[in-house]
Amino acid sequence: MTRLYGRNKELGLLETLLARGREEQTGLMVVAGDQGLGKTRFLESATQHSAKSGWEVIRLKASGLSVISLRCLIDDLLYAPTLERFADRWSDWVDFCHPGDSAKGPVLLALDDVDWSGSTMWAVPAVRSVGRRLGRPLVVLMSCTDDSRDSFPIDDDSQAQQLTDSTVTVVRCRLLPLPREAIEHIATEALGMRPGREIMDICHHAGGVPARLMPLLDGVVEAGVIQRADGAARLAPKGVLPPQAWSLALARFTGLSSGTRQMVDVGSVLGRSSSLRTLSVALGRTELNLLPSIREAQDAGVLVEDDSGVSFTDALVWHAARENMPVPVRGAILREVGRRLLVTGETEPAGDEYLLRAARLGDRPAAADLPDALTRRARTDPVTAAELAAQALRLPLVAKEAQLGLWQIRVDGLIFSGRVVDAMECLADALEQPLKPEAVDALRIRLPLLQVFSGGGEAAAEVRRLLERTDSPHGSGWGTLPTDRLFHRTGDAGPELEPASRTHPDDLTGRRLLGSSQAWRDGRVQRSLDLLGEDTGASVMRTCNGQVPPFLTRVTRIQYLVSLRQFADAETELGAVVADIEEHGSHGWRAATESLRALLALEQGDAETAVEAATSGLDLAERYGAGMLSLLAHAVLTIASLRRMQLLSARRHTEILGDPLSVDPSGGVTQPALWAVLMMTEANDGPRAATALAERLLSERVTRCALLLFAPYAAPWLVRTALAAERPEFAARTVAAARSLAEENRNWPVLAAAADHARWLLGGDADALQFTAGLHRDPWARAQMEEDLGGATEDRNAALRHLQRAAQTYARAGASRDAARVRQSLRSQGVRRRHWKNANRPDTGWAALTDTERAVAHLVAAGMTNRQTAQQMFLSPHTVNFHLRNIYRKLEIASRVNLATIVTTRREGVQGLSPNYWSSDQQLPLDAASGE
Repeated sequence: MTRLYGRNKELGLLETLLARGREEQTGLMVVAGDQGLGKTRFLESATQHSAKSGWEVIRLKASGLSVISLRCLIDDLLYAPTLERFADRWSDWVDFCHPGDSAKGPVLLALDDVDWSGSTMWAVPAVRSVGRRLGRPLVVLMSCTDDSRDSFPIDDDSQAQQLTDSTVTVVRCRLLPLPREAIEHIATEALGMRPGREIMDICHHAGGVPARLMPLLDGVVEAGVIQRADGAARLAPKGVLPPQAWSLALARFTGLSSGTRQMVDVGSVLGRSSSLRTLSVALGRTELNLLPSIREAQDAGVLVEDDSGVSFTDALVWHAARENMPVPVRGAILREVGRRLLVTGETEPAGDEYLLRAARLGDRPAAADLPDALTRRARTDPVTAAELAAQALRLPLVAKEAQLGLWQIRVDGLIFSGRVVDAMECLADALEQPLKPEAVDALRIRLPLLQVFSGGGEAAAEVRRLLERTDSPHGSGWGTLPTDRLFHRTGDAGPELEPASRTHPDDLTGRRLLGSSQAWRDGRVQRSLDLLGEDTGASVMRTCNGQVPPFLTRVTRIQYLVSLRQFADAETELGAVVADIEEHGSHGWRAATESLRALLALEQGDAETAVEAATSGLDLAERYGAGMLSLLAHAVLTIASLRRMQLLSARRHTEILGDPLSVDPSGGVTQPALWAVLMMTEANDGPRAATALAERLLSERVTRCALLLFAPYAAPWLVRTALAAERPEFAARTVAAARSLAEENRNWPVLAAAADHARWLLGGDADALQFTAGLHRDPWARAQMEEDLGGATEDRNAALRHLQRAAQTYARAGASRDAARVRQSLRSQGVRRRHWKNANRPDTGWAALTDTERAVAHLVAAGMTNRQTAQQMFLSPHTVNFHLRNIYRKLEIASRVNLATIVTTRREGVQGLSPNYWSSDQQLPLDAASGE
């Protein structure tokens, strides 16, 4: 039977009657009910079900057959020789279904909306006569409106009554309004998804009457529905119910006083819900004065209270009130409300949003007020102002001369959000508009800055061409500020920092940044930090108006603090910057904060966190188009990969960083990127190549202070590399520079520790070096010192203690390559360490490889020979060959090409080795000389 929701009791009565009809009994079922409750639908479903069950069905096509016509129909049915003859005679009025070949099967006669002047009992003799004449089982199904004169009443509680005599079973039932569960099922079928509360509230207006419910649901579908996160349907945000739907709610407005009706009309234009404060401003009435009107609207079922103030009972009532207001009137109301909110300074909601809504409705005065309103909003909420400006630019009513300000608001808001790609696309669209030359320059001033952030080196010349012009709104000294700092230029000094009283506020941030950068390159550490710290307590997220964002001063200061090993301060300031970013919705700048978090974790010896944060930073930089912000992340991943013996990954990230000597003369690279390239050069090409690269950098653009301030291990690393390259004169110059830097910055002991360590490598006092060892605050620098002491101490036991501490510290810092080098030194002293741990591994596949085998696989996949791999891992070529054979067997391959394909496909990056690689928690006997 076709599904009828909410009619289970009636269907059960029909099924009982049909079952008796199959037993040679005659039955009559009368379905009563008010108009629209679905009597016709019930009869249709019953006849379809009966026909499928083998019954011959005669169904009256037309409804409302008069009593005279009904008598004629029954008389013809009594005297017709066959049902087929009867159906032919009444073919214009009845449908006949003859599903079987049997002439003795049961018959169902369905009569819809029968009109008779008597009671139900009037039809019983006629039904009995027809049943006897046919000589076949007969069930007559009739529908009619409720008739109080009927002597066969229905108990409201039972909803049905039965009367049975010896020849005819009579059943009469009344259809009631559909229950909520049935309405929800019907709505689900109509919408294709479960209805949410909002749509069920709309359906409530139908009163459970199917004839009203279906047009309502058709109107909901026409307005549009969307699926919520929980799978339920709700009205589309901009969906408008058609008149045939919301006309059901109009009765609720009848009888409202004029003041209440005015409040309802204005409130409907403002939105589905409104705060009392907004209504008060819109109507010019006090909140206390509004309470009687609100109470009256609540009693009428128009308004209800909610958390925000008051809201319309449901979407249907809201649409009914709003759609009765002409569009020009709605626009005028929104405009006046917006103006009043701007005058009062209200921010929730803001007046500019109402002006925008009014302008969308074609209100010209609102469109004229919109640019000034958005300019005010941009000072406090640039992100929202940018979104509103984008919508305003699509309006045809906005004057051409006002569009420049809207484009600027849009671009600056996108920059503020860190959405560099979107800002560049927006700016490109703006420059295609027919603007005046001065307007074009005002927009183009932002383009080079965006290109800088996106990583484009060609931006520098454009910056200077536009900004150093005599008619530039920023003056001739401004042009060098963005490029010098954003490209981390390390050449000549820029303009001196002018006093704040003579400097434009927007210039001051850039000048502080440039002054700090120059002080850092000159080795004036405290001065550099002081310049960057003047705005530490203020929000970093302020609009930049095409200039250096204040955000850069804070991230630069954090990077400097990491270099000076002020980890706690760096973490505190980084947390404050992240909180500021989240508060203002500037998520694109998280690429920089994630990269800083990676650098901080790397220098604290947490390689896993460093890799995770750097990868996150790269993803964010790619998503928001901030290519310049990805340099630090690539540098961290290069150094981390190198330390963990992942040369393939390190080489990939170094290629992205590029050759620092091939960058445009107006550009440069960050200190971490420069050091990443230096370290990779040493690992790949040896100490001679690394020393030569360092000399060339110093001769062309990098100051010694800038080179040495990257990290405390910078000076010792350069000295050790120069000595290995047989360049003692370069090592001596590095030591002199490190000592000078420490002397000029006596309040920074970490610089003194670095200078002492570098000087000792040239033949200093070991006792003095041990005294300064505690000043190293990062594990890699401490491990370097322990390794150097272990290699120079004459006492064998003391040397072994130093080397063992170095190996363990390197391992805990994730520096497996350095730990392998120390293991080689231990082997030269006769100590062999077991550096692996037993693990349950499969026999084949990548998971079967040990950490050592994975390290060999990555180096071989990077194109190294067995001898080169042995040099990187500080093993013998024979041992590498042994591991390589095991790798081939476990991976079931036979060539280096196959191995390179597998490693590249896995794209494990620096995450290929476990944190325990080369580690050991066991203290070795200092006089051990046993085998592995």
